[in-house]
Amino acid sequence: MAVEVAAPLLMLAEKEENAEIREFWDLSKGVTYTMNFPELVGKYCVGVGFPGWLFTADEQGHMNLFHLFSRTLINLPDMDMLQGFAFQEELGCDRITYVQKALLSSDPLSSTDDYILALIQGYPRTFAFWRPGIKSFTSVDSTIPYCAFSDVTWHDGHFYGVSFMGNIVILDFTSDYYSTTAARVIMSQIPPRVACSNKVYIVYSMGELLVINRDGCHNFEEGDDSYGVKQFRVYKINDSSYEEVKDLGNRALFLGFSATLAVEPLPGCQGNRIYFTDDCREAYFCMERGGGKDMGVYNLLDGTIVPHYTGQSYHKLTPPLWV
Repeated sequence: MAVEVAAPLLMLAEKEENAEIREFWDLSKGVTYTMNFPELVGKYCVGVGFPGWLFTADEQGHMNLFHLFSRTLINLPDMDMLQGFAFQEELGCDRITYVQKALLSSDPLSSTDDYILALIQGYPRTFAFWRPGIKSFTSVDSTIPYCAFSDVTWHDGHFYGVSFMGNIVILDFTSDYYSTTAARVIMSQIPPRVACSNKVYIVYSMGELLVINRDGCHNFEEGDDSYGVKQFRVYKINDSSYEEVKDLGNRALFLGFSATLAVEPLPGCQGNRIYFTDDCREAYFCMERGGGKDMGVYNLLDGTIVPHYTGQSYHKLTPPLWV
C-alpha cells in the first residue's frame, strides 16, 4: 500500500498483541494508517532521512535497509563486522541497539548504486560507512578529535557529525578515496559547548548548517519517567563562528529517534516548530513500558510545548519515530 504524505509519518511502536500490524500517524491529515509488516516484527528500527526508509537490526546481528512502501529490502554486512562490537558483547550490552543513528546520502530507489549509508555505532560512538557492493563497513579512526558523536547529516558530498559536546567534524566523500580507507577530518568547529546530559542534533537546511541542543532528556532517576524536554536551542554554524537562531521562518524540524529532518512549509505542520519524539534511551530502557513519553511540538518563538500525537505508544526497543 502506497501512502501519499506531505510531512514525515510517525511510525508507532510495535504492539505486543499483534506485532505484524504497524500503525502510522499522518501529521498532515490527523489520521492513522494501518499496515501489515511481518518484516519488522521484533526488529530495532531507525529512520534514515528519506521517506519510507528504515534501518533495521535483529537479535542475531543481521542488518538491513527496508522501504515501507515498496518493501524493497537491502541486506547489509552483519553487525559483528562493526568496529568495537566485540567489546560491546563483552560488556553484556544489548547488541541489537549497537547502531545509534543511521543516515542515507540519497534515496536507494533513485540511485541504486550511488549512495552511502553512515552509521553512528554505540561504542565508541564513531562513524562507520557502507556503499553498495562493499562486503564490510569502513570505520572512521576513533582517535580523531571529538569522536563521541550524537548525530550526522549530509550535504553536497560531505557528512557532518556533531558530538555530544557540540563539536563538529566534516568528512569529505567527494572522491573515491573513501571506498577503501577511513574517512578523514577536513575541518572541525566548536559551536556552543553543551552539557553531556543533553542531546545534540545536526541538519543542513536552506544553505545553513544547524545544530540543535535538546535540554531535559536525562532528568530522571532509574525507574521513573520524570525526564522530558524543557528547551531547544538552535545554532547556525558559520565558517569560523556560530550564532543562535531564534526564528526559523517557515521551516520546521523533525528530530528524535531517527535521522534529523528540516522541511519547508507543508500542510499539517507549522514553521518555527520542532516536532520531536522520545530520544532518551537511557531512561526508557530502565522503565517497564519503555519509551514514548517525551513527544510534542516545541514553539521556537515562545518556548511552549503542545502534543502532536495524543495517543499512547510505548516500546523499549523502537518507540515512535519519524519515517
